[in-house]
Amino acid sequence: MRPETIEQIFQSAVEVFAHSGFERAKMDEIARRAGVAKGTIYYHFKGKEELFVALMNDGMERIMDQLRRRMEVTEDPVHQLEGLLEGLVEYLYHNGTFAKLLISESWGSIERQHEFRARLRELVELIEDVLGRGGARGCFLPVKGHDTAVAIFGAASVAVLQDLFRDPDEKPAPEERIGEMADHLKQLIYKGVVASRSGK
Repeated sequence: MRPETIEQIFQSAVEVFAHSGFERAKMDEIARRAGVAKGTIYYHFKGKEELFVALMNDGMERIMDQLRRRMEVTEDPVHQLEGLLEGLVEYLYHNGTFAKLLISESWGSIERQHEFRARLRELVELIEDVLGRGGARGCFLPVKGHDTAVAIFGAASVAVLQDLFRDPDEKPAPEERIGEMADHLKQLIYKGVVASRSGK
């Protein structure tokens, strides 16, 4: 199957899964939206479960690739963390349907959700690694790396999602909003939310 066809199937599957949920999603609808025969999908994927895992792995790999590229331009952990935040916000904002699916399918006890959380852990570990190296250099305050990395991912993903669910008439231009949101998150992480108080 041509890469373009796989891409069409993945895009259509993300839309159907996000709209209907995994249980109610139909392969017929995915095939119809992708403009392919249902047999074409089954030729490469045994069923809905395998298709879902494949597209989520594909989406996570794209996020990881984007974040790694952002990190490669500098050795400074502070700038790397900035790049991670900007890259994460940008990817999720431009792939809003995948972002909704990512959050909705992150939790649960079903096998596919266990597999997906394993991929999410890779993303969290990427953030955690930057925090660890920055802490060792004195760039960051001492923090629990894993908990902080999870909090950073959670803050970025939920901030993007709440924006995506806003009334379309209230939404600013995407590029303007991406930069603004990334800046707010950087301020929150770097400065915290409690103003310094003299004598305390």
